[in-house]
Amino acid sequence: MKKFSALSQVIVEQAIFTLSFFSTQALLARYLSVAGFASFSAVYSAVILLNIIHGCTVMEPLLVFSKSDHGISKPLLMQLHAPLALASIPVTIYLVAHIPNAPPYFVLALVFALAGFIVYWTVRSIAILENKSLKSALPALSQFAGVCLAITLIPKDSPYQLNEVLIFIGLPLLLTSALISRGAPPKAGEVSGTPLERPPWLSFGLNNTFSQILVWAMTHGLVIFYMSRQQADLAANFRVVMTLVLPAQYLNIAISNYQLPKLARLAEERSTQFSAMARTFILVTLGLSLLYSLLLWMAGGSLVGMLFGAKYAGLNMRDYILFPFVFAAIQGGRTVLKALRLTHYASWAVTVGFLFFLLAFSLNGHGSINSVLIPTVFGLGAAAVIMFYQIKKSLKAIYL
Repeated sequence: MKKFSALSQVIVEQAIFTLSFFSTQALLARYLSVAGFASFSAVYSAVILLNIIHGCTVMEPLLVFSKSDHGISKPLLMQLHAPLALASIPVTIYLVAHIPNAPPYFVLALVFALAGFIVYWTVRSIAILENKSLKSALPALSQFAGVCLAITLIPKDSPYQLNEVLIFIGLPLLLTSALISRGAPPKAGEVSGTPLERPPWLSFGLNNTFSQILVWAMTHGLVIFYMSRQQADLAANFRVVMTLVLPAQYLNIAISNYQLPKLARLAEERSTQFSAMARTFILVTLGLSLLYSLLLWMAGGSLVGMLFGAKYAGLNMRDYILFPFVFAAIQGGRTVLKALRLTHYASWAVTVGFLFFLLAFSLNGHGSINSVLIPTVFGLGAAAVIMFYQIKKSLKAIYL
């Protein structure tokens, strides 16, 4: 019952997180102009990049090591944030330099919003680690409330519109995250009567980060690519596409976060149960994504206009039904490799996939977001095949 309760909390919290993310995009797509939503989308794509770095260097090391053979002290928790803090600096500079017609004091609003997201992610990571995921749903709900207030209170002709939207998102995240972060992270201790050795946080995190940044470049990073080419309409359209294909992925991420500590422990113990659990996990995530792809196929023709407004009604989600499946394949492969602490295999697999992506992308035109369909599926698909091959080669027991 306790295990079921923990899994239920993870799924419910991830559902709230996904609903908040989805509603934020849908409401702002309706409220903002195409150019305004494109600017917000570029910021949000950068937020997702920082979220990836946070997940790879903070959350996932916590899930792999703290529930395996290591504790986590407060000073070490702060050290884990160093790569994220360093990455935030060039991201902020880039956005300030490339967001067209950015309002005055944009940098301050941006830093404020980024701080809110980072604090929230860390609080959420610790909640997942403690099997108390549900308490981290409050910041996600507060973000949605902040967006609703922004739409209600901010005039559409306000010259500070982007600043105000970012503040209405960042402030609730900061306040509610501070409210629920009363507990301290698990303290470092001893394992089996021996002194605790420093775990390989850095190599694990950097390998993990590298592969995920390349995945980001083939997906969310394309929003920033279009903005850099002054193609705001394509940036906004692609953000809408990514918003609609991601709900299945977020559910799979929730399942991954729940299963990763267990897989890591079984892998460390060289348990014969590892292969069966890994196989089941991958099949479940692929199955859920196939069901979601079927939903996109059935409703994809009218879904965009209904949810995001007439400005985006020309998009047909049936063109993107393969996206959820290839995202699930990448997620499943990376999770199993992380449990095995073989993240370098994920790095080189995604590197090869990224080269395939660049080749296909260079052969296609850039005048439509449909031009990224084949390169993205081709690149991510190649990376997933290589990951599964490496898993099978390492274990000789996982057949997908």
